This record gives sequence, C-alpha cells and structure tokens, in this order.
Amino acid sequence: MLSLAFSPIVRRSAVVAGLIASTVACSDDATAPRRAPRVPPGISTVDNPDLIKLILLPPVVDGKIGQNEYAGAATVSFMATLPSGAGLTPVTVYIKHDKNYLYLATVLDRMSPFHAFDRVGFEFDADNDGKTENGDDGVMVGASTPQNVQGPTFDLYRFQGGVQNQFDIADGGTTDPVGAWGAIGTRGVFEIRHPLNSADNAHDISIDPSNGPVSVGMRVMVQLEEEPVGSYVVARTHLANGKYCKLTLGPGTRSISCP
Repeated sequence: MLSLAFSPIVRRSAVVAGLIASTVACSDDATAPRRAPRVPPGISTVDNPDLIKLILLPPVVDGKIGQNEYAGAATVSFMATLPSGAGLTPVTVYIKHDKNYLYLATVLDRMSPFHAFDRVGFEFDADNDGKTENGDDGVMVGASTPQNVQGPTFDLYRFQGGVQNQFDIADGGTTDPVGAWGAIGTRGVFEIRHPLNSADNAHDISIDPSNGPVSVGMRVMVQLEEEPVGSYVVARTHLANGKYCKLTLGPGTRSISCP
C-alpha cells in the first residue's frame, strides 16, 4: 500500500496517497549524523587541505551527512508530530544544488525505531503561483529500502485538475530522482537528488538557475507510521500547514522562505 496525500486540500484517496505544520526556524549542522568528509583525489588530507574544494563537492545521496557535505545549504526547520501520541520532534531540511541537481536532506529523531512506511516527501509548484495544478512535481523517499543504499525513488505528478497524484511512469514519464535513507539509533536522514532540468517536462520542475535566480513553490511532508509496524495509520506533518514555501535557486546561491 502506498500513501501520498500531497496537500491538505485533498480529502479523498489519491491514486498513490501522502505528501507535504508548524513553526519555521533556523537550524544547525549539529542536528545531523556525521561521518568523515569525503576527500577525492587531488585534495590533500594533510598540511591544510583545500576546504573550499570540499565545500563545493556535491552531496553523496546515501542517507548520511558528512562534515561540510551540506555547507552553504539553505535550511528550514519545523516540528513534526510523532506517532502514537509521543509528542513532537524537530525536523530540519537541508537544500543544496549544483548546475544539474537539487539535493534535499531531511533530518529527524523519530524517538523510536523507524518503520518501512515512514516517508519524507516534497512537492514543487514550478510556476510559483501558489496553486496546486496538473503537472506539479512530487518526489518522496521512504524507509522501506536497505539503509545507506542509493536507488530510484518515488517520482510523482499531479493530474485530474491537481486533485490527485500518480507516478510519472503511469503517464509515459520517467523516474528521475534517486534517494537513500539511514539511521543512527532513532535519528534518521532521508536524502533525495532530483534533476533540475530533466527531459520529462510534463511531470518535473525543469528549471535552469544557471543564468539567474529562479523561484518555485515547495511543500514538505513527514509521514511516520503509528504502532504496530504495518498498521498503515500515519502521523503526517506538513511544513507551514501545507502552504507553499518559496525556494529560490541561483548561480551558487539558494534560499527558502515560508509563510
């Protein structure tokens, strides 16, 4: 069973149902699990390594966040509802891009072991008009795959007047994003890499910020399954009560603002 209710305005079942409230705040890298930074050939590991080159490296989508991996990222934080009445937990989203890809990393402490039905999703309003419409792009990564293994992930689009969503491939599109997740104890990282300008224009955002800033609407959703495992009953939280945040990407810069 899949669940993807992208927007709070959708009250009936979607073809594939669950995406995208709370207080927005700043975050800091201390919330993220750490590993040793990647050091590729040509960058010295001794005698003052070239830290600028490390910072400019694209993130590795593997469900882990290394030191400097999301340096320069835009961040947004909110509180998500924990399942089974366990209260709230802080969520931080890190957003980074290069000339080809958008990188999204979401960090949260579930306060209990993750379920396979736990998911993090994003939805994009390409024309930034604040309306849920046909062709709006959605991506999602879940905890149903092996940890720290990159692979194709959910790639969705809106149809039927923007009321429902389904996989891109159901309409002749392609699956373009890759994702991974991982956890250290109850603290998890969900990562997605999504092309900025794929050939699947009918279903993807397809933007090019290399020549100047481009703004799109963005929603974020955290879905956590209630006990027991396999209940398919979820606690679902939407950043900014499901309203669109404004994500602006430019040459080497990115920012996000939410209502």
